Amino acid sequence: MISLSSILRQSMVSPSRPGGLSEFSWKLMQAEDRRFTLQNLKLIAVLAAGMISFFAVLDHFAYPKFVALLTALRWSCASITMVILTLLTTRLGKKHFRLLTVLLPIIPAFCIACTIFVTEDPDSGYYAGLSLCIAATGFLFHWSYREAFIVAGSVLVLYLVACAPSIRGGLTPSTMAGLFSNLIFLTATGVVVLMGSISHHRVRVQEFIGRERLREKKTAFRVKADGLNRTLNELRETETQLIQSGKMSSLGQLSAGVIHEIGNPLNHSNQALYLIRKRLTGRIDDETTLEAVEDIQSSLDRMKEIVKELREFSHKQGEALGELSLREPIDLAVRMLRSELAKTKTELTVRIDNDLTVHGVKNQIVQVLINLMHNAVQAMGKDKREVPNRILIEGITEDDRIVLSVRDNGPGIPFPLQAQIFEPFFTTKEAGEGTGLGLSICMRIIEAHRGQLLVESDGQTYTRFLISLPLASSQAHSLLPHHLVPLTTHRHETIPC
Repeated sequence: MISLSSILRQSMVSPSRPGGLSEFSWKLMQAEDRRFTLQNLKLIAVLAAGMISFFAVLDHFAYPKFVALLTALRWSCASITMVILTLLTTRLGKKHFRLLTVLLPIIPAFCIACTIFVTEDPDSGYYAGLSLCIAATGFLFHWSYREAFIVAGSVLVLYLVACAPSIRGGLTPSTMAGLFSNLIFLTATGVVVLMGSISHHRVRVQEFIGRERLREKKTAFRVKADGLNRTLNELRETETQLIQSGKMSSLGQLSAGVIHEIGNPLNHSNQALYLIRKRLTGRIDDETTLEAVEDIQSSLDRMKEIVKELREFSHKQGEALGELSLREPIDLAVRMLRSELAKTKTELTVRIDNDLTVHGVKNQIVQVLINLMHNAVQAMGKDKREVPNRILIEGITEDDRIVLSVRDNGPGIPFPLQAQIFEPFFTTKEAGEGTGLGLSICMRIIEAHRGQLLVESDGQTYTRFLISLPLASSQAHSLLPHHLVPLTTHRHETIPC
């Protein structure tokens, strides 16, 4: 148990944050006490000024000889009270409102003490007003222990000072009994107010501790609810994307069968065209007809080449890791996207050494390049700037690795999104345009090749993806170590689309 003396010692120092209260709750408690105290101060100041003036009527009956003097005293105290009321509307008064809560009850107490002093009546019934000054304001001002102690002690001192002349002149037994009784009741009132302030403060602290716990629980529940809603939305989006991925997988399997089925009619058409060309040789001089036959033959050859590339890209036998010329997957990816590049009027430039070989799987590297180039075309298609679409593919060597760069002059990738683009199912495309798996799969493919896939963009004018792959062992030993060698002597090709 905390002793009363320790509580009083604690109350005489500046109030500190009680244990169990957060800094936020402590400041909230102080703000509420300040607001309530300021409201009550204005009300009590008006009541005190009114009561001091109104109770002048008692002077006519209790002390008719001193009416004029006591009236002047009452009006002086009422005026001081109104000055305090005026101070409460100023910044200075609001800043030092705690001091005013102590001064306000002491002013009427001083008026009563002066009345007792002038009339030399220690047994005056006006002592009840002193009790009222302590009790009435103590529970309305949210007093601290220190303030309650100061006001109760000040009222007792004022009463004893007012009674001092009478005590020195000698008191009758009945007057002494009245003085003692008044002191007992004033002391009891002060103790009650002091203990009430202590209990009130404890209740307030417990109330705010309860508020703090409730606020923390609400915050925790809100965070959990937000997290659950976010997870639920992600699951719904993932479900939609997985369904779309399943469709794409089914479409891929279907396309493999379609490729096989297209091959047979192409072979028959090619054989039939061969017979037609053989029959027409030397029998017709119509150049237009011969030119049409050659066009048909070129178209059939192009279709056979496309079917061959699609079959090779989708065939499982090409999944073995080995040495391959880096130019092969680049050319294959370009041919498969030629139609899209032509439709979007994209200028493609390739700067790569034809003899440069890497360790890798051809089809998988083709898949990465197709994805990067397709994303570049889509990004440039959404660019509102009126600039020609350009894609640049080039390579540099670093130690025993090749760094392949795929750069476009599109609108770039915003900086906050650059760390997220390789996450599964993350996409900025509209619904139905993408699943958010492309770059994630590309990252896994390159990492499986013991390489790295990085992105570089200013978020406004360009995007560049850097693919780092190990060179073939036959070339790795012939490279200069620890610096980049630009491939300036390599083949430089601009492919018109």
